[in-house]
Amino acid sequence: MFNRRTFAPLFILVLFVNVDAKKVSAQPLSFLADSVTYLWPTDASRQLSSTFAETRSAHLHAGIDIRTWGQEGYKVFATRDGIIHRIGKSPFGYGNVIYMKHYDDSYSVYAHLNRFEPNLQAFADSIRFIDYTADLDEVIEEYEITYKQGDVIGFSGSTGIGPPHLHFELRTPEFKPFNPLLTNLTVLDNIPPVFRQLGIEYLDYESLRFQDYRIVNGSGSGSRYNFGEITVNGPVGLSVNVHDRANSTPNVYAVHTLTMVHEADTLFHSQVDYFSHFHANHMFLDRSYHILTQTRRGFQRLYKVSGNKLPIYQTSEKKGLIDFENGSYPIRIIAADVNGNRSIANLTIHVDRSDQQPRDQISYIPVYPEPGAALPHSNRWNNMKLDEMQPLLVSSNEDFIAIRRDERDYKNESVYSFEKVIEPGKRTIFKSPDNAMWIEFPENALHDTLRLRMDIITSENSVQFKFDPDRLPLAERIQFNYMLPDHMVSNQSLGLYSVDQFRDRKFYLHARNQRGMIRGSMREISSLVIEADVIPPWVGQPRLERNLAGNHVVKLPVRDRETGIDYRASTLTINGMRGIIEYDPEKNFLIFYNPAFRPGASYRVETEVFDNAGNSTVRSFTFR
Repeated sequence: MFNRRTFAPLFILVLFVNVDAKKVSAQPLSFLADSVTYLWPTDASRQLSSTFAETRSAHLHAGIDIRTWGQEGYKVFATRDGIIHRIGKSPFGYGNVIYMKHYDDSYSVYAHLNRFEPNLQAFADSIRFIDYTADLDEVIEEYEITYKQGDVIGFSGSTGIGPPHLHFELRTPEFKPFNPLLTNLTVLDNIPPVFRQLGIEYLDYESLRFQDYRIVNGSGSGSRYNFGEITVNGPVGLSVNVHDRANSTPNVYAVHTLTMVHEADTLFHSQVDYFSHFHANHMFLDRSYHILTQTRRGFQRLYKVSGNKLPIYQTSEKKGLIDFENGSYPIRIIAADVNGNRSIANLTIHVDRSDQQPRDQISYIPVYPEPGAALPHSNRWNNMKLDEMQPLLVSSNEDFIAIRRDERDYKNESVYSFEKVIEPGKRTIFKSPDNAMWIEFPENALHDTLRLRMDIITSENSVQFKFDPDRLPLAERIQFNYMLPDHMVSNQSLGLYSVDQFRDRKFYLHARNQRGMIRGSMREISSLVIEADVIPPWVGQPRLERNLAGNHVVKLPVRDRETGIDYRASTLTINGMRGIIEYDPEKNFLIFYNPAFRPGASYRVETEVFDNAGNSTVRSFTFR
């Protein structure tokens, strides 16, 4: 029976929210006070390309991205007085990054910088030139490097990932990212959010496990939208593809609050003010992971699955699920941005179930589907070329359930399937019948109990590992281990790749053949393939340039499409001089950097460039 238990005060707050709501929502951030003011951290622009808590490849976006118009070198200012807590330099992730600690023990973070201000850059270089290592990650509070609000601490860039922009974060004294727009920092925005699509996730009546989904396009504009009438015959969860807009910018953003209402009853409410950095990957529970992996679109769920530890939800006794008795139910979904602009989407759900009775309340919604759920319409694994196969020997073991042995038409191909139930809260080994493959699940790796099936297909030159279910989120990384068959042990070019069957792509997992073993960590459950990379990197003609600090550098174009460039192993000297070898994976450059380098009438470049499979290309160039 549908229960009319309501959160009426919450509903009133959402419907009549205004700009002052920022002060209300900031209350959990107790260290903030009206006397605390932040300076806009750059002179690049007052426009955002991304907002707080947007969908990213593996986590929630922990800050705001400020537009720099495709350029680098804008000034970056200390947003408040503070001491430099930590600095980092890397071609990946945050790139060149500064962590500043303020005197109330909160933090600000400035990422993707082109470089630090000259004194801090010289300090960082003094550490790197000890062993000529490009990477840097140092906590340096003990050196007491301080800046006042408004001091230049760096310059905007594009290091790490993405086009030029400034990634800016604020974090609580507990190091939890919170929305910078909850402070005095603001952007011009009087545009309401935009609803695009509605996701309907069909759940098994008995277990409430995900089975399949459907996407419904919305109609409307301004602040009013409609998803029409939808008929269901069992429990479903809803999710929305919705985004926010701001004035004078083409970018789209994440919304601040989402609320689902039936008449006067609030079924679901989320408000993203802050979260723990350790739970940023729970984005995969907040978003519909099944829709995300297949469409690359972040549908935000209007219900809460078990294991989701983000501190952003209030729900009814059914956790937001639509599990009602027969009848018609008008539903309103309200989306609001941090400035109080809101839009409403309407739909009507017709429930037509047979003898199934709805639950009075729901305490548990599983994260993972059963094997066989939500398979793509065409499994692209079937289109992958299978080379000549060698049989895979198997043996009986009580830790697995052997399902079938399937000798296919391909020459010498062997396929074996097995499955096991894996429970969270304890360390578990998921292994093949012959013990050649095993995956170590740490105690806290799973969000929920999982029944996992695997097919292993071996060939002369490759091994495929097909998971069912495929593409599942994890709370912690798991460790994959495989003892290669005898005919592969001597092949030093083998690597481990994650397979995205929905986009027909594979991604190298930085795992190579080490004395007949391949080991690699996985941040999600994703089908795998072991293949060889025998193609050495491509190396182009070097060029002499000045960087934005005025230093002469040599940029060497490099590219490797299989396993990528191993910049740490690569060498590059100019007239015998060593330097720090930096790497730009976006523009595909190795960069020779040494502030002492001065080009003369001619110079000679000697280089050996490695890929991550151990292949290398040796080149030398002479310039006048």
